[in-house]
Amino acid sequence: MSESTAPSTPPLDLAFRLGPINVDPHRVIYATILLMTAYAIYDEGTDPLKAGPIAEIVGLSIAPLFALAMAHAFSDALDLQIRNGRRLTRSDRAHLFGTNLQYLYVAVPPTILILALAPTGMRADQIIRIVQLMGLISLGWWGYFAGRKAGVSRARRWTFAINYSLMGLVVILVELALTH
Repeated sequence: MSESTAPSTPPLDLAFRLGPINVDPHRVIYATILLMTAYAIYDEGTDPLKAGPIAEIVGLSIAPLFALAMAHAFSDALDLQIRNGRRLTRSDRAHLFGTNLQYLYVAVPPTILILALAPTGMRADQIIRIVQLMGLISLGWWGYFAGRKAGVSRARRWTFAINYSLMGLVVILVELALTH
């Protein structure tokens, strides 16, 4: 079969819509693992969270993801200019902004959870463990979503979910072994 007669395959739609927001699984999963790693190496202590540590943990939630977003925006901008052989347009910049803002979306749920649990008097290390558990659950959800996109049976999707959650747990454990 020649190239011109080869059947064309439509591009795979990997996006996930969350209300008006398109979410790129690659970026969200990558940011989730990075954030879980940041939480794993943070020594939050065993006291109840107070204003200072809360601000510190919220900063911990945002800082690595901001750095990740900026690094990717910088890299993507250079890549676009090199590939297209031209300066970035306003449309290019808007696309880069929206695409790389997705890394920061990952900080929203843990920040809300931290702010909701802090006034309960719960210990800081317990709150971080809950946040990490939610991260593992989200990785499992993405594994299930991947299984659905791959067209596998429902039982196999659950296998994907469990395996991806376990891989996230391995990342946390390795990071803890390396840093503590």
